[in-house]
Amino acid sequence: MAPDLAVAGHRLTVALVVAVVVAAASQVAATPRTTVFNDIVVNERIDGDIVAFEADVLLGPKADVEGDVVVISGGLTLDANARVGRHVLTIFGTLDRSPDARVDGRVLAFSSLSSVLLRPGQETPLHVDLAVRLLTSGGWLLITTALAFGWPSRLRYCVWILPRLGLEVAALGLAAAITFFAAVVAVLGLGPTVGVPLAASLTLGFFALRAIGLTVAGGCLGAAILRRTGARAMPLTVEVFIGVLVLLMIRFVPWLGGVVWSAVAIVALGTGIMALATGGESRRVTTSTG
Repeated sequence: MAPDLAVAGHRLTVALVVAVVVAAASQVAATPRTTVFNDIVVNERIDGDIVAFEADVLLGPKADVEGDVVVISGGLTLDANARVGRHVLTIFGTLDRSPDARVDGRVLAFSSLSSVLLRPGQETPLHVDLAVRLLTSGGWLLITTALAFGWPSRLRYCVWILPRLGLEVAALGLAAAITFFAAVVAVLGLGPTVGVPLAASLTLGFFALRAIGLTVAGGCLGAAILRRTGARAMPLTVEVFIGVLVLLMIRFVPWLGGVVWSAVAIVALGTGIMALATGGESRRVTTSTG
């Protein structure tokens, strides 16, 4: 098993380096206003973009942003008369927009990774209610269990190797997420005819990787829970079902659930890439699958 782990780790490191380089390249156009863990208020003209991570952004009535506004894990507020010259993208957060605020591009709002909204800039984003969250949670449970049933060998190997890869998986997921967000903003600039289909294709690939990674993460958690309870070894489908179900239940816990779900989303994205990068090694793992 040790040589397999070394090869998998090497492949994951290469994938991480590539993702970081791509993420950096996508940000070649320097963003005049970038903040991490620090809320900002903008009430003046900004010639470029605004990018915020784990921070709230308030665009006051005199805010005039020529570029994009991207907020990840934070809230975005657009006061009356605030203007965004290109696109608005929010992820894992809230979007509070005055009817008098102006967005010349498009609004792409991810209140969570289980909900996507793509509408013209002058429309109001959809707020996901409890019923929709329950529906999408059921969808995640069905998809991940189906993946465990249909792709057991590769996913069983990933369940075994995931705890041994450490923070590289989370770093890879974060780099891939940043790359995805930047790519979506970039392709939306191509216009509705070309940009929207490309953005939809990118989003489909993003969620496919996320589904694979969530299956692996759920399998790890489910196996750990079964070991704790002293239960005998179960098929992968059972482990995935239990683990994903627990993660989805945590998701509904106020505040904490959102934080945990966001962290799981990043890890799942990196895990999905890992599952595709570790090919031949999975065939050498001769464990029980189901």
